[in-house]
Amino acid sequence: MLGEIGNARAKFTTAISTPPSGDPVAPMESMMRALWDGQTTRHGKQTSTVPETLEAARACVHLAAALVQWFFSGAVVRTP
Repeated sequence: MLGEIGNARAKFTTAISTPPSGDPVAPMESMMRALWDGQTTRHGKQTSTVPETLEAARACVHLAAALVQWFFSGAVVRTP
C-alpha cells in the first residue's frame, strides 16, 4: 500500500480535513509507515530488526484495525 500511495498520491482522498497547504494523505501514510517499520517480522523479513514487544504488537493491531476501518467506511477513497 505504501508503494501504491506513493505512485498515485493524488488519487486518494480522505474525510479528514487539512489546511489548504496540508497533505490529506499524510496521516494515513504515517500510520502505514508505523506498521511497516514497527512490525518487521510480519512484513517479509525472516528476522526481527527492531524489538517487538507485546505492547507494540497490541498497538499495531489497533493501528491496523483503524486503517482497515478507514478504507471500509469510505473515510479514505481512491478516486478513478
